Amino acid sequence: MSSSPAGTPSHHPTHLAARQVTLFGDFVAGITNVAPSTAVALTLGAIMAVSGLAAPSVVVLVGLAMLCIAVSYHFMNLWRPSAAAQALWIARAVRPVAGLAVGFAVILMTLTANVSNITLFGPYLLGVVWPSQQNNSFLQWVCTAVITGLVLYIAIEGVRRAIRFQTIVVWIEYAIMVVFVIALFVAEFTGHPGTTHPHWSWLLPSTSPTYSGLMNGIVLGVFMFGGWEASVYLSEEGTDVRRNPGRAGIISVVFCIIWFVILTMAIQASAPAKVLIAHSSNIIAYSAGVIWHKPWSSIVSLAVLSSVVAVVQSQLQNFSRMSFGLSRDGLLPKWLGRLGRHRTPALGLALAAVIPVAVLIIYLANTSAGKTIGLVSATAGFLYIVIYVAGAIACIWYYRRTLTRSTRQFILAGLLPFIGGAALVYAAITAFPTTPHQTLYPFIAMFVLIWPAAWLVKYLTRAPFFNQPVIAADGTGPDEEAEPELVQAQTESGPDAAGSATEKPDA
Repeated sequence: MSSSPAGTPSHHPTHLAARQVTLFGDFVAGITNVAPSTAVALTLGAIMAVSGLAAPSVVVLVGLAMLCIAVSYHFMNLWRPSAAAQALWIARAVRPVAGLAVGFAVILMTLTANVSNITLFGPYLLGVVWPSQQNNSFLQWVCTAVITGLVLYIAIEGVRRAIRFQTIVVWIEYAIMVVFVIALFVAEFTGHPGTTHPHWSWLLPSTSPTYSGLMNGIVLGVFMFGGWEASVYLSEEGTDVRRNPGRAGIISVVFCIIWFVILTMAIQASAPAKVLIAHSSNIIAYSAGVIWHKPWSSIVSLAVLSSVVAVVQSQLQNFSRMSFGLSRDGLLPKWLGRLGRHRTPALGLALAAVIPVAVLIIYLANTSAGKTIGLVSATAGFLYIVIYVAGAIACIWYYRRTLTRSTRQFILAGLLPFIGGAALVYAAITAFPTTPHQTLYPFIAMFVLIWPAAWLVKYLTRAPFFNQPVIAADGTGPDEEAEPELVQAQTESGPDAAGSATEKPDA
């Protein structure tokens, strides 16, 4: 970690606050970053447009792939907890330059995802408090700027306070959404006008009108699930830095599979598919309006709004922790690694908040630009695929020497990461030909540019990060428990202290 020169007093803390986040807090971070209500509001209409009524089957397929990836993330965090997460895993297990490129992908993903997220602030808030001005662009931007500012303030005040705030939001969101889903099912099974019965066939991929449509739906589904890994960026701030973040990721994925299936089944049966697709920009609010009159239907919009607030804060945390981790290794400007009095990367959090709010001005000021930005934001789905596949590759490659030592090791550290990564790569490649150019080209540009950017940083900084040896597991894999003193070293001295005691250089 960065520190002040010898003899110079430090006016800023140099370590993230330790032992602030419990297993439940890690779980809350995961599900708030996925933000199920927001994710459905943003993607369900688009998934139905390409995959038809097979949206629930898309949820199951993507969820199973994500579960495989979550297992690989758990194993990698057992090895090396770090705020830089995937960037450090890839750097130490595969190649340093590749790790930095993946770190850049995470940063780009958080920004593009939040550009999508904050577009919901204005319409949903105004829809609740001032419906006649719901489409007023200026008021939409003001609402977004104010809410983002409040979210930023809470995030800067400390990770424990941020998680506490997210927990409150989760209880509010799910209290409303569970009642909403129950009401939808009651209306659908009692023959409410315009509704139909949910069908088990919706869980079959064959329900999709075309195979390419199913694959496009899966890519969108990755964006829907994206974010369950938020706990790994907070691993240095946890009470069990090695185990809890990975466990929370797995629990978050299982929870989201179940909840997404229930929610998509309920919404799909609330109206004909064409009608729901036509209202894709406010699909949850529309479904609520089918069975409830105002003001009751507006309460569901409040649940979506609370979900957006939580996910925006979570993405700010992801950006700032990754930036902090890379800055600590001398790969990004030092100010991104500077911690405030609450030991949070305050400047990194501020930058992550300002950029999407600034982009929103363009989105709201120009209709064609707004559509373009919306399509560009969909590139977050492809960027998620990159970082998830990278984590799976890192897991397989790091544990390659230990995979034949037990069936458990082979399945969990080898087979499942391979299945999850291969499934996502196949879906992405299959979806490429029918992906809108405004989405595909920005992704290709970002994916291509992160590599020369990583090489440029290596050339300009000459950071020790690039001279560290590539390593592989040699008897100290996830089958063995981390020793207490290693966890203590991790808490006190950062990720390198623990890692150096459990690794052997790759021959």
